[in-house]
Amino acid sequence: MNDIIILAVQLGFTVAAFVVGKYVFPNIPKNVVDKLNTLSQWAAQFVVWAKEFMKKETGEEKMAAVVEKLKEIADEAGIEVTEDQLRAIAQSAYNAMKAGEKEAMVTELQAAEAVQVPTVNIYTGPAAEGKTAVATDEVPEGALEDGAAGEVNVYDADGNKTGTITAEEAAEAAEGVTNIEIEVK
Repeated sequence: MNDIIILAVQLGFTVAAFVVGKYVFPNIPKNVVDKLNTLSQWAAQFVVWAKEFMKKETGEEKMAAVVEKLKEIADEAGIEVTEDQLRAIAQSAYNAMKAGEKEAMVTELQAAEAVQVPTVNIYTGPAAEGKTAVATDEVPEGALEDGAAGEVNVYDADGNKTGTITAEEAAEAAEGVTNIEIEVK
């Protein structure tokens, strides 16, 4: 009978240890991480707020305002953090905001460069009236690059390079154009 009681007590301790290990301990780190994530999300919002609405203040004054707002949120949520920890969270949010701005600027520049389309090829062959320029979106590789001595590549109607002319000759050829034909391929 004593053996049964001892086994029952051991079983009770085993079940209790399992429940504590399965449900209590895994939730403790999760709660801390959740609380820090919450503060980080608030910090991101407060950093943007400080940037937009505190334009005349210095960086230190903005940081102090963000830390104060974070302290209020931490107190309301019952999160115990030091001022240094709040400063670190705010600085991390600021760095993320700056990185996002830099990435957005690079993306805008890449988009602007991608929008540039090839310009006009000049065809100076005979035309019924004056000179004709042909604007096309099919420009041969290297057509927009000048040579080392400033010469300009010359192409035939099929886009094959036929030679080079000087920049002055190209400027003269462009003068007096009376017709512009647009070719879209």
